[in-house]
Amino acid sequence: MKDSKMNENTKHKMNKFLLMLLLTVCSISPLLAKNGAKATVPIMPDLSARKATLERDWTAMQQSPHQLGVRDGYLFLLDALDARFLSDNQVEWTLKELQSRAISDTTARSFGNMYWGWSETGGDVGDGNNVEFCVQYGILIKILFNDRLSPEARKTLDQIFRLATIGIRRQEVRISYTNIYVMRIWNMVALGQVYNQPSVLEEGRKFFDTWLNHVAQFGNREYDSPTYCGVDLESLLLIHRFAKDADIRAKVTDAIRFFLNDLCSHYHQAGGFLGGAHSRDYNRVFSRDLLEEKYLNPLLGRPSTNNHLFHEICLTELREIGLSAEQKELMNRKNRFIVQRWDSLANSYACDYVANKFSIASSNQAYSPDDKPFVIYLGSPKIPEMPNLAFVMEGRDDHYGTWQSEGLGDKLKNLMPANYPANGGWGKTRHLMPFMQSAQNKGEFVMLVLGEKDHNCIKNYLNSTIILPNAFDEIWIGNSKVKVPEAGGKLDLDGTNTLFARFEDVAISFRILWENTDSEVQAALFNDGFKYESHRENFRLKNNAALRLTLRHPDNGKAGIAMWWKVEEGVKSEADFLRFRQTVLNAPISVNEKDGIIDLYVSTPTGKLGVKTDLKNKKRLEYYNPTPLPLDYLFNVDGLEIGKPIMEKYKLKIIQ
Repeated sequence: MKDSKMNENTKHKMNKFLLMLLLTVCSISPLLAKNGAKATVPIMPDLSARKATLERDWTAMQQSPHQLGVRDGYLFLLDALDARFLSDNQVEWTLKELQSRAISDTTARSFGNMYWGWSETGGDVGDGNNVEFCVQYGILIKILFNDRLSPEARKTLDQIFRLATIGIRRQEVRISYTNIYVMRIWNMVALGQVYNQPSVLEEGRKFFDTWLNHVAQFGNREYDSPTYCGVDLESLLLIHRFAKDADIRAKVTDAIRFFLNDLCSHYHQAGGFLGGAHSRDYNRVFSRDLLEEKYLNPLLGRPSTNNHLFHEICLTELREIGLSAEQKELMNRKNRFIVQRWDSLANSYACDYVANKFSIASSNQAYSPDDKPFVIYLGSPKIPEMPNLAFVMEGRDDHYGTWQSEGLGDKLKNLMPANYPANGGWGKTRHLMPFMQSAQNKGEFVMLVLGEKDHNCIKNYLNSTIILPNAFDEIWIGNSKVKVPEAGGKLDLDGTNTLFARFEDVAISFRILWENTDSEVQAALFNDGFKYESHRENFRLKNNAALRLTLRHPDNGKAGIAMWWKVEEGVKSEADFLRFRQTVLNAPISVNEKDGIIDLYVSTPTGKLGVKTDLKNKKRLEYYNPTPLPLDYLFNVDGLEIGKPIMEKYKLKIIQ
């Protein structure tokens, strides 16, 4: 009897334990609907860090005026509900405050949209994207924590989203504005699904079909951005995780595969950053941003540092999808050469050559005043990450792109031109959007860039600058080996107009072929004592010292420059490096400028490399390349088209 009672007690305790375990597992595991859509709440990687973030944001929210941005209010509330951080009254108050920034005046220009901050009035938000961000974050509150809301809070949230649905439908978004266009698709799919509005869901499907057609025809417009490819992925991953519609889920699976093929082709896993030319890059010196820090690096084995549930949900879905064998092979393949389209214009393409310790990339067309069109990345087991070697043409003497982090937009607001464009971004780090033409053959390219002073310039002259890491084993100017100047110093280039550098067994050269300065003006190597610090994502770059090679153009606000960039690996001895330098210095150069037409090329061992350009009308006339581009391509690696097999089926007969 005694043993029997003990067995009964043991069984009771065991059943209780199993029940508790089941409840615990159910609370953290995916809840699979019959249609396969998942509603899941992953455990945060660092609960104490998340709590500190919640406390900081709640303190900011309680200030008057609030010191937390409106869209960040939805991000905060999602975490607060998950952590049961707020009382019902506090949740209701927060939602009422957020609701106050939604524009309910039916006669207002931005009816249905949301202000970015807490002081704007007048019914015109200017930049209409905030409603998209707020719903992208906030709809997860409804999907995941609707049962934790009080009736009053639920009523307020539903009112917010009813109005936001109107705002999203009214907002015009260019199809080329990739991150907002894809975000809009997620928002409409989610709103239509959550509130049982078939017409909204179908509108989202229509936009999805239109975007897929655009990508199938012309590639990803907002290509390889360390920030906005992360935002694109977020919306695609959310659709993949929560959409119930089988057709939409199948389409988003292909879109994610296309994106991951692209990103893996350019990725530098050891350094934890995306290589290639970039459409929009807010970090001129070192390109790691949201995409790498929140998603790709944790996916590839680095610890997740996400302190917001939103990002951890997206990362969880990315981990569940994972990388295919093909994508892993792409990331690790040495000496791969990538050619990709990124717009409907025939000249809008980018190239990237990825070796072992370096990659070199170029774009044939400017995308934005924060793109990175000409760039070299270096890295080795000894120094896996360091400042990139990036070209920029600008008129602020902002060589390293610190204008925004230093708050110079406010400090120098008196220099802002009259009639400055409303969306010009005076407070942001900006460079020119110059005319450019380039021809790249694997580890070398010839590029020509023409620019004129614009509304973001504060100087009468323009600068052509190449940012350099202060991590070289040797530097040469022409035939002379030199030391890096002391901080505050500089060294002029000599008559060869050539700078050489060696990093381990990688040799690099920059040779100026043509420019528009007076004959006595020389480009110079500067050491400003600059050290890079991340102001967007929370990481520290150990090898963060940078130099620059800068040519100051005339005071007429016009700039023109043509250069030959060349990188070679396997330069292991002094003799190897001498041979490399002599190859560059002795290469036959042809520069013929007549009647506004410039024809320039380098005779390389594999053939002519260069361009022919109409300087006056800024037209690309001819390309000289020993290895011509593929005749018809979308995303091509080593001569094999890997983009079209995924996207070809989404081409529509009528291009919208």
